[in-house]
Amino acid sequence: MDLIATCALGLEELLEAELAALGVGETTRHRGAIGFRGGWTDVWRTNWRLRTANRVLVTLDSWPAEDGDALAAGAGKLVDQRTRAWDGLDCATLFQPHRTLALRASASASQIRDVRWVTLRVKDGLVDAQRREYGRRSSIDKKSPDLALRVWLHRDQATLLLDTSGEPLDRRGYRVQTTEAPVRENIAAACVLASRWDGRGPVVDPMCGSGTLLAEAASFQLGRAAGAIRRGWSFQRLPNYDEKRFRAISEEPATPPEAIAPGSKLELYGIDAEDSAVEAARANLTEARLADFATLARGDAFDFEPPASPGLLMLNPPYGERLEGSPEQWKRLGDLMKQRYRGWRAVVLAGDTNRGKHIGLKPSSRLPVRNGPLDARILVFDLY
Repeated sequence: MDLIATCALGLEELLEAELAALGVGETTRHRGAIGFRGGWTDVWRTNWRLRTANRVLVTLDSWPAEDGDALAAGAGKLVDQRTRAWDGLDCATLFQPHRTLALRASASASQIRDVRWVTLRVKDGLVDAQRREYGRRSSIDKKSPDLALRVWLHRDQATLLLDTSGEPLDRRGYRVQTTEAPVRENIAAACVLASRWDGRGPVVDPMCGSGTLLAEAASFQLGRAAGAIRRGWSFQRLPNYDEKRFRAISEEPATPPEAIAPGSKLELYGIDAEDSAVEAARANLTEARLADFATLARGDAFDFEPPASPGLLMLNPPYGERLEGSPEQWKRLGDLMKQRYRGWRAVVLAGDTNRGKHIGLKPSSRLPVRNGPLDARILVFDLY
């Protein structure tokens, strides 16, 4: 099958490396996505384990679509091909009319620009074909469909995809409280992976917010899958879902053993100037079953004395008035890193207009990313 894992812009290289670690071959890098070949076991495994992905999609069909009639005809033709199959799941089984549908669309560089029209015409093609084949049609369920379908229309070519994830994969399930402008879980995971941390030493986030950076570092160090406490995926509603096989996948180590130094011990330290942030971090780490590893406290990042043993320093500095457009504050942050975290590895998610260029330290690597609506940089520093 042709599969696609989507991601935030800038995370393509990290996502491709994750797929390679899972043994996936024939990858193709796109803007905000990695295409690859695989079967349903790969669908389940990637949904369970990928840390930087947003969704895993199965390509069902693609056809020329210059207008609404062509959109509908191509969708209907797919349903008419009852014996067509995707790794054993045939079209007749997938599009049985008792299964509910939901469709979302995007359009670019095409004669049709209205995504609502794209959605409508593809839906018409699917349900009209069902009426011809079965005498009845699927209902639309936008909240919890059996089949979550996506239509990509690009240069007058329509591609129909089956969304096997449902809720975006960055919604891990542990965020029960939040703070203003929290970092998304997949971006936090990208910070951990980009740092090339091997699990040695404590993890410190002196501006911890709701604790997402700490949670993602802990998940990596403990070998937990990204989906370990998530409450479900769309693929579990498909007719070929095999609970026993998926349970076996869930028991696989989620972090390659060679990535973590032997004997590593997890210690998390989170500091924030706001009581509400500390409360949110504590609630989220508790939900993630990580509270026993964490020491959380209200305080000033510039007053905190880190543990003596070097480890991983993680920072998602607050933007707004406290750092945005303030070279002095960024320099102060750089001085803090040099003076108190010598010997540590540091990763900074810099999202203000300066992208952290006034820190005064040369990063060993930098990765441009999109953190929600914001352009940002993941900056990695080796603090000698």
